[in-house]
Amino acid sequence: MTRYQIDPRLCSDSDLARHLLTARGVQWMHGERGVPLALLLRGLESDRHALYEEIRRRPGLSSSHVGVWVTAGHPAAAAALSDPRLGARAPGPKPRRNQVFTNDADTTLKHVMTVDDGTLELEHDAYERLARHTGPVLGAAAVEARTRSFGDLFERRADGLTGRFDLMDDYARPGVTAALADVIGLPAGARERVEALIADTGPVLDSLLCPPTLRTSRRLVGAYDGVKTALAGVLGAGPATSGAPAGSLLAEVPRLAADDPQAEADVLTAGLLTLVVGTHLASNLVCGTVHALLRHPGQLALVRDDGSLAGAAVEETLRYAPPVRLVSRVAREDLQLAGTEIAAGDQVVVLVEAANCDPAANADPRVFSVERTDGAHVTLDGLPGRFVAPVVRALATEAVRVLMSRVPKLEPEGEPVRHMRSPVTGAIARYPLNAAV
Repeated sequence: MTRYQIDPRLCSDSDLARHLLTARGVQWMHGERGVPLALLLRGLESDRHALYEEIRRRPGLSSSHVGVWVTAGHPAAAAALSDPRLGARAPGPKPRRNQVFTNDADTTLKHVMTVDDGTLELEHDAYERLARHTGPVLGAAAVEARTRSFGDLFERRADGLTGRFDLMDDYARPGVTAALADVIGLPAGARERVEALIADTGPVLDSLLCPPTLRTSRRLVGAYDGVKTALAGVLGAGPATSGAPAGSLLAEVPRLAADDPQAEADVLTAGLLTLVVGTHLASNLVCGTVHALLRHPGQLALVRDDGSLAGAAVEETLRYAPPVRLVSRVAREDLQLAGTEIAAGDQVVVLVEAANCDPAANADPRVFSVERTDGAHVTLDGLPGRFVAPVVRALATEAVRVLMSRVPKLEPEGEPVRHMRSPVTGAIARYPLNAAV
């Protein structure tokens, strides 16, 4: 956590509203002064790439304001995201979690809110431990083995699409949520509870840097806590866990518990990351890929003619229109990055979308091509995206492949409608399409 990163559960409505409004006002004020990062965090700028170019013209890391560094270059971005000295929390003692930010604060507002710093804001070593423990279920090889079952699930959803439908609400999110519930091994009651709550957890990544409204904050925390309670309830019910489907995450609990007393807590953390972060990254990646293909008919024709190119389309979307546009880290110690001296406690913001479009890393970076061979990107290199990357890629690939093969003609009925205040993810709220005959 950082100094003014507030936990909504510990605040009255009046204190939380004051914190969120002040944070938003400070971002707006810096934006009016022309600070590129503030303009991006306002989430209203139509030409983000012009701001990326402005930042990229400055070598290495550039100073946005006191104690905040920004990079739009691919080499510096890759280095920052892989450096364990850049973590989720500021060094030193944990700050109060109800310390309201005020416009006379003597430090820069770095992070705005915390939804669950014990799950969403872990350090590199914790994610590495989770990956080791859950590799038999959530690792790349295990996820690849589930590809056929993912495809079957999306086929059932695609076959029900007729006439006008919403890509997010009727296909992407419910399909992804159902698939991840299978991966975890949720029983019927918990599955229904999670499916009812998951949409309201959508701002979970954006809320770290961009203050949501009071109502959205309360709904986000309530939904997240509901998902956590549902999963914890299954873990606490021995018979339910022992009866979990073979190969699911819950079925791994007895094996893991025999080796590590922390296993049950790790399964809870992994399950939450998968259900919350995994759902929203994968469903937005599905919508983003379909949108990119519909805007590029030649590329769409290639994927329709050869379903094996669905994976290439997803990978190119991760580069071209990523579901994570920026990542914020905090220096845990003094360090040097890209030739810049970073002090302990400084914030380093990696502009992921900008780094993916760095001409030094990719030729013609603003061109969308499923046949691209250079395709370097850092979209899922950050945390916690790296942990859910295998299942996010697999689900998006199958969802796109099935949709292209089962729905022979798709026509957009307007542009995707994006959530307000979503500068981190650019999250899609609705995407109306027509499954034309």
